[in-house]
Amino acid sequence: MKPFKYIYIIFSIVLFASCDDYLEVTPKGEIIPETLEDYELMLNSNAMTNLSDPHFEYFTDDMYMDIGSDVVSSEANAYFWRIDLDDNAEDNSTIWLSSYQSQYYANTIINNVMESSAGSEAEKRAVLGEAMTIRAMNYLNLLTVFSKAYDPNINPDDLGVPLVTSINVTENIPPRASLNACFSLIIEDLKQAIEWLPAVQRSRWRVTKYTAAALLARVYLYIHDYQNAYTYASMALQSSQENKLLDYQSLEEFPITEQNSEKLWIDKTAVGADGDGQYYSAELLALFDEDDLRLSMFTELDDDGNTYRTTNRDNAGIGYPEMYLIQAEYFARQGDIESAMGLVNQIRAKRFPEGSQNITLEASSEVLALQRVLEERRRELSFSGIRWQDMKRLDQEGKMPIVNRRAENNLESSIIGSLEPSSPNYTFEIPLKVRLINPDIELNH
Repeated sequence: MKPFKYIYIIFSIVLFASCDDYLEVTPKGEIIPETLEDYELMLNSNAMTNLSDPHFEYFTDDMYMDIGSDVVSSEANAYFWRIDLDDNAEDNSTIWLSSYQSQYYANTIINNVMESSAGSEAEKRAVLGEAMTIRAMNYLNLLTVFSKAYDPNINPDDLGVPLVTSINVTENIPPRASLNACFSLIIEDLKQAIEWLPAVQRSRWRVTKYTAAALLARVYLYIHDYQNAYTYASMALQSSQENKLLDYQSLEEFPITEQNSEKLWIDKTAVGADGDGQYYSAELLALFDEDDLRLSMFTELDDDGNTYRTTNRDNAGIGYPEMYLIQAEYFARQGDIESAMGLVNQIRAKRFPEGSQNITLEASSEVLALQRVLEERRRELSFSGIRWQDMKRLDQEGKMPIVNRRAENNLESSIIGSLEPSSPNYTFEIPLKVRLINPDIELNH
C-alpha cells in the first residue's frame, strides 16, 4: 500500500518538544481511508462541522459579558481585547488549535481523495471541493483573529498565518505567509470548489457550489472587493432552494436548524449569548425598534431584567439574508440608494408585524444608505460569528467608532475597557503555546 494511504483520523493533544510540531496535534489510532465513503465520513466529523468559535462573539460590540476587568481567562481576554487570548503556554491554543486540527482533516482529503477506491471522478471531485471550502473557511477564521485586516491595495505583504497543505506533522514549520498569499489560496480554493461541487446536497450540513460562492462573497466583502462580493452573493442566491426568507409573522416558534430555509449551510457551533452572563449589548439593543420580531423571537429577560439571546437558534454558518445584505452594501457603496434600501426593506418586511410603521427605511444620501445597510446587517446577523470581521474591515476604512466595555449593560455605566479606532488590539498575538514550540515564528506585536 502506498505510504500516503496511512492517514490518521483520531487526534490527542500534546505539547511536542520539537519546534517542528507547531500544530499541537499528534495522530493516534491509525486508520486507513480507502474508499470515497471513508473520506465522506471525515466530512461529518466534529472537526469539519464546527468551524466557528464562541470567542468570535466575545470580541464584538454586540456582546455584553457580566465580568470584571480583573478576570483572567480566554473569554475575558477576548472580551477586553488583550493581546494574548490564552493565559499560559499550557492552555490549548484558542481558535488556532481547532482550526489547524480541522485543516489536517481537510488536507487529508485534498491530498488523497482522488486516489480512493469506488466512486466516480465527479463524486471524488465533489468531496475534494467540500474539503477545499472548509479549508478556506478555517483560514479566513484564523486570519481575522491573528492577522491585521486586509486590503490588497494597502497591506498585501503584512503577516498572515502559516499555510499548511501537508499532513506530515513532522515537517518543518512553514513561515507565516503574507496576507496576499493567504487570501490568494482561499480565493483559489473556493473558485475551484465552485466548479466541482454539486448544486444540491443531501442536507444543509454539506457544502454545495452555492455554499462556496457564498463564502467567497464573504471573503471579498472582508477584503473590500465589493464588486466581487456582489457577484458571488448573486451566484449564491441562484440556489434552487425555495423560501429563502422566513416570515417571522407566521412563526409560532423558530424552526430547528435543519428545517431553517434561510440556511444555505449549517455550522454546528453555538456562538451566541445564552443568558449565562452573556447578553445583547446595550449598543446593539438600541438599534432595534420595539416591535422588531427578532427581539421577541430570540431574546428574553433574566431575573435581573437584562436582555439576552435564547438558545433556540443555531446561527453560525451561512444564510441567505447575509447574501442579500452583501448585495445591499454593494449598491449603497455604488450610490444606488433605491436598490440598497429595497433589499433592506425586503428583509424587514419579514421581521415586523403586518402594518408596523417601522418596516420601511429610507435614505436621502449615499452615506445614509450605507449607514442603514450596515445597521440592518448588524441587527439581522447578530450572533452569527461574523461581526468581528465587519468591525475589522470597517475599522480599516475609518468607519468604526470606539468600542467600550461597561461595568453594567447600559449606555451610562462606567467604562472599564475600550478598543480605540485603528488599535493594534484588533489583532491578537500568535498563541503562547505556539510561540513556545516555535520560537522563531514572527509575531504581530
